[in-house]
Amino acid sequence: MKTRFLFPNRFKKIGWILFVPSLVGGIIIYFLNIQLPFFNTKVFAIYDPGFFSEKTVMGVLENNISDEILGILIIVGALLVACSKEKNEDEYIAKIRLESLLWATYVNYGLLLAAILFVYGGGFYSVIIFNIFTLLIIFLIRFNYILYKNSRLSAYEK
Repeated sequence: MKTRFLFPNRFKKIGWILFVPSLVGGIIIYFLNIQLPFFNTKVFAIYDPGFFSEKTVMGVLENNISDEILGILIIVGALLVACSKEKNEDEYIAKIRLESLLWATYVNYGLLLAAILFVYGGGFYSVIIFNIFTLLIIFLIRFNYILYKNSRLSAYEK
């Protein structure tokens, strides 16, 4: 089976190396509200509404970029894991990949709809931040769970 849009299998390992530590770091930084001072730098901002400072449009401002770096690493790592071929990529794996993506989309938007209905204020802002990552994370969990479950079944049948 030809898979035109998937990365080679070797990228999966690189993705896991990027994804897991950055996800743990992101959770720690978010929940413990840690700001690492050596990540304070001047950045170009297209728009900053100025919640805690003056409004900025197309300007330079001081910012701690640790959360931006971790967010980028989480997304890149998760995409490399999710979009890399399996060692034995076949039609069945493609079917599991598609079903897992569809299932993850339903769950992700179901959670978002629930949050729109029941979460307000600053809590909703947190939900939106997490929603950036949840589609990929839910996909990875389900896809790898189904692969693991099927590998156990095929090993049991042998």
